[in-house]
Amino acid sequence: MKEITLDRTDYKIIQALELDGRMSNTQLAQTINLSQSQCLRRLRQLEEMDIISGYRAQVNYQKLGYSVMAWTLVTVSKDVPNARDNVMYFLQQQSAAINVHGVTGDVDLMVEICTEDMTQFTNLVVKQLYAHADVVSTKSYIRLDTAKQYGSPLDSM
Repeated sequence: MKEITLDRTDYKIIQALELDGRMSNTQLAQTINLSQSQCLRRLRQLEEMDIISGYRAQVNYQKLGYSVMAWTLVTVSKDVPNARDNVMYFLQQQSAAINVHGVTGDVDLMVEICTEDMTQFTNLVVKQLYAHADVVSTKSYIRLDTAKQYGSPLDSM
């Protein structure tokens, strides 16, 4: 793998876009004190290296009526070939499973779930996920409130 070398200006571009991904190249260049052509060249380079892999809207799902946000830890059977892949595939098909991550430790998967209400959450986790033939156990944590969101490890730079 080719080593990626970034300088302070590259990090400034990344940080500025983390705060406002809709910023125009003109605004970005002004923010980081760089010419528009140099800013655009560096931005394209960051995109080509897949350091900046896309641009998305940050949606407040609660305002859209999705009142339950939870994280469910899933343990899959170690005795069934492809069990982890089977469960991951099942979760990829569920729109309420908004993030699915394989993790290390006592569990195999961490799933971020967003539903309109507890009935929908229970249906997905208890009636479908826990009932899946390859799932051994689940453990869920319901979000109560949020103290920090969309943080960045680059904030300290």
